[in-house]
Amino acid sequence: MLYTMSNTTTNFDHVKLFLFTTDTLLAKQAEQAGVDCIIVDWEQSGKRQRQISYSTEINSDTPEDVAALAEILTIPITVRINPLDKNTAQEIQIALDSGAQIIMLPMAKNPKEVEQFISLVNGRAQTLVQIETQTLVEQCHELRNLDWNYAYLGLNDLMISRQKTWIWDLLEDGTVEQIFQVLENRQVGFGGVTRISGGKPVPFLEILHEMARLNCHLSVLRRTFKSEIIGRNLQAEIQAIRAAWVAARLRSPEAVLQDHLAFFERLRATKKNATF
Repeated sequence: MLYTMSNTTTNFDHVKLFLFTTDTLLAKQAEQAGVDCIIVDWEQSGKRQRQISYSTEINSDTPEDVAALAEILTIPITVRINPLDKNTAQEIQIALDSGAQIIMLPMAKNPKEVEQFISLVNGRAQTLVQIETQTLVEQCHELRNLDWNYAYLGLNDLMISRQKTWIWDLLEDGTVEQIFQVLENRQVGFGGVTRISGGKPVPFLEILHEMARLNCHLSVLRRTFKSEIIGRNLQAEIQAIRAAWVAARLRSPEAVLQDHLAFFERLRATKKNATF
């Protein structure tokens, strides 16, 4: 049976949190703490060459990892497959057979690839499309009428695609906001979530305020989140994030504007002091 998370586009009081892990103990703790989905990462094709000299994560997860998680979890498991190629249909089938309920496509270059991906999934799972190439950004309006479930802006790879060295350029120059406007009322996410008091060089709470302003539906718990919660209560940290999100959504228009301007001032100051 296909597991579906709520697809409502009118209730923003709950931002879906996704966690990359194959650790069954951590995954079960995350489920109990209120994390919405676990991601198992199969993407390897071209990734090492593409991300050379960048501080990114390359995983080597397996179908066995998916199966082990599927045995113990009730929340959905997402499998991030490789970019679209001749093996995609087989990868999707293996992911489904292993227990995936959401299939995630990275590095789509254009809407035609997204459409082909959706066709290959053929309603057997939900679909999550990463928007992380400049060519797809430029044709983003063509995604509006395609039948995907979720989209996530992969800021690291989009930065690389644009031959940039500073991830926050994509927020400062309005790219992120433009995508949210084009895909209004669809389930779109960006950013990385960590502890409320965490985040360097940009404090996470300021990022969360911007996520709330843009009507972000989903986000990914950062690599740093895993290290920052060591020795802490995972459920308490997730609850703190949830509470901060609700508070951010309840801000007055004046407060939203004030926080937005302060966030951009933070970005400018951070960029000025950054070394690339």
